[in-house]
Amino acid sequence: MAINGIGGGLSAYTQYQNLSTQSTKKSADATKTTATNDSGVSVEFSDAALKAAEEAKGAETEAAEATQSSEAAETAESGGRTQADRDALIKSLNQQLDAHVQQMQNLVNELLGGKNKTEGWSLAETYRKLSEAADPETIEQAKKDIAEDGEWGVEKTSERMFEMAKALSGDDPTKADEMIEAVKKGFKQATTAWGEDLPEISGKTVDATIKKLEEWRDGLKNSSASDQAAAKTQDMLTAQAQKSYLAGVA
Repeated sequence: MAINGIGGGLSAYTQYQNLSTQSTKKSADATKTTATNDSGVSVEFSDAALKAAEEAKGAETEAAEATQSSEAAETAESGGRTQADRDALIKSLNQQLDAHVQQMQNLVNELLGGKNKTEGWSLAETYRKLSEAADPETIEQAKKDIAEDGEWGVEKTSERMFEMAKALSGDDPTKADEMIEAVKKGFKQATTAWGEDLPEISGKTVDATIKKLEEWRDGLKNSSASDQAAAKTQDMLTAQAQKSYLAGVA
């Protein structure tokens, strides 16, 4: 019975706070208020207790509003993107790139007989052979892809790399220099994988990407966003940059 009484008392208190199933009355000296729950258990609250409860409720409301304001400010500082937005962008860009790389691999397998025939060749040699074996329609499509307004031309490829860098940095322009170093590192790794100097379009792409990052850094250097682990950020962008250079020259 005692346990039921305690439970009933807590239930009555909760119902009072939530403004549900309440009945209030003033005591003889007008210093207490009574809340009664459905089971008939009543708990009396002094004016001081009621005031404390109201103050606590007000503090909770202020804290919630402050949190919402902080989150809104952080979103505004990061260009209106949340971390979920950035994660989705990174995933989408990686999927686009992987699909293009797979498309080129399928073309190699189809035209050159796959790994057995190309084993020992550098990537540069592989794609030279590929261009010799490709039909006119394939060659024409490749030219369109790397044209000035093409999907894998300098502008669109550098823009994707720039957006990837911003997302990986948490939209924090103070990390632009780290992103620039990662882009340069990816270019060097791509050159090694290619087996010789990369085509001119690759150099133009990296220059355009770095220019975008420098302008972002210099124009928004007073902005701030959530911190990212530098090593993870650089590794991810380096890998993405390497794939982009190779995909763009394919």
